[in-house]
Amino acid sequence: MTRKRKTARPADPMAIARRRAEERAAARDPATWGIDAAALRLEVNRAVEARPGAGRAVARAARTDVFDRLLARGALTTAAHNAVRRLQDDIALLHRTATGGGDFSPRVDRSRSPGDFDDARRRAGERIEAALSRSGVASARLLGALCEAECVLGRGDWREIVSQTSGERLPDAQSAILRAACDNLAGAYAQIDRGR
Repeated sequence: MTRKRKTARPADPMAIARRRAEERAAARDPATWGIDAAALRLEVNRAVEARPGAGRAVARAARTDVFDRLLARGALTTAAHNAVRRLQDDIALLHRTATGGGDFSPRVDRSRSPGDFDDARRRAGERIEAALSRSGVASARLLGALCEAECVLGRGDWREIVSQTSGERLPDAQSAILRAACDNLAGAYAQIDRGR
């Protein structure tokens, strides 16, 4: 008994056009691009932690710094980690330019006085000075050096910076000095918050 073979119907031109349009739209949508595996292998991205998703594709990638690693190991408290992030936010605000993007400050009637930008930077500088002056000279010097752009971008080794700043060469002592500086900063922010 032989079965009759089904003959393939010709493809519908509209279905082909729709499928190609969907493929082009997906290619233009940044959400579907994923993470470039070749870029993750570059030396500058050695501090990027990539987590695989379904299959072998990278689903999530995040750049970690020394503060994130210490927090993940349980060597740094959440309050100290939050204090460092607060300091880094103020440093970023201090160095942001007027033409830089990302200004989501509240506006009334979409207007803005010309002094707002300088006032925000001035207030950020005052907050940085208040926090670092309360955290101690050695802690302020170390945290200031670690929060500079080159180290934040992963271009400097945090152990070298701790060694240059404090003179300490032992790895365990370096992380202890850094933890103490972060704890001092958290205490400084707690004093500032209580003084408001």
